[in-house]
Amino acid sequence: MDVRVVESLVMLQIGDGVLTALFPVEHCARWEFGPWAPLMGWFKKRPNLTRALGVAQVAGMVAVSASLSKVPGPAWKK
Repeated sequence: MDVRVVESLVMLQIGDGVLTALFPVEHCARWEFGPWAPLMGWFKKRPNLTRALGVAQVAGMVAVSASLSKVPGPAWKK
């Protein structure tokens, strides 16, 4: 997969993780619809766990970003 595509997805995930860490209840409530509504309701009732998962999401995505290729082309060089 192209490094720019992966980096774009990583940026989206970092933003989601930041919102989750800062506003766990509100962020989950905004996505509490459709087939994943029960899951979002479960997370909304557990803000500290949700916040911790948001922080872990950001840390994981920063680690992925650090492992990406430095030049355009494949995301990871073999």
